[in-house]
Amino acid sequence: MESLLNLISNNLIALLIGTLLGKEITRFLYRPQVVIKFKGIMPLNSDNGFFLSIQIANKGRTEASNSTGNITINCQKDDLMDPDMYVLDKFENALPTYRLENIKLDFPRHQLITPDKFREIKNSNLCWSKLGNPSDINISPGSIQSLDFCRVQFYNNEKTNEKFWYLIFPSEQGWRKVITRIKLEENMSLKGKLFICPNNVFPTVRKFIIRYDRTISS
Repeated sequence: MESLLNLISNNLIALLIGTLLGKEITRFLYRPQVVIKFKGIMPLNSDNGFFLSIQIANKGRTEASNSTGNITINCQKDDLMDPDMYVLDKFENALPTYRLENIKLDFPRHQLITPDKFREIKNSNLCWSKLGNPSDINISPGSIQSLDFCRVQFYNNEKTNEKFWYLIFPSEQGWRKVITRIKLEENMSLKGKLFICPNNVFPTVRKFIIRYDRTISS
């Protein structure tokens, strides 16, 4: 009788373990597989600069739901532009206004992190390149979505004759409220990490480096 009970209990345990493992294997095989595609970035040119969007692909068999794009940037206080420096050229007056909400529009565009209000830029939300600049989207299996990464802008102050390139990073509010503006001068490189975070799979992380290119001119 005791051996029979042991046999039954062992079979139940084996069945339970097999069922649990089967679910985990199925979940693993059918999970979303988010890929960040830095290669072949196609800039969107406009007056006095260009936009950079990153392609995000889902190579899995399940939707990557409520995916957000987060960024960490290794920068110092002195790397940031002061709001008093802005030149309201065609671009600064014409950043995308995809947002449908009635958000007060300040000029220059509101900058969340400034030299006098400096903090580390860690896991800050970007926006997606869709109508409304949503902060999170669903990425279907086999599809590709674009994430607004930054805008590369040329600064030209005719009064002081000061010229340099700078980077504008959007926030989860889109381009109406940007995270920050960072100067990109000669011999300077900007390092950081990009995170794509669905709510049903672990984040995908890629490091990036942005270097000054002397071949780019105004």
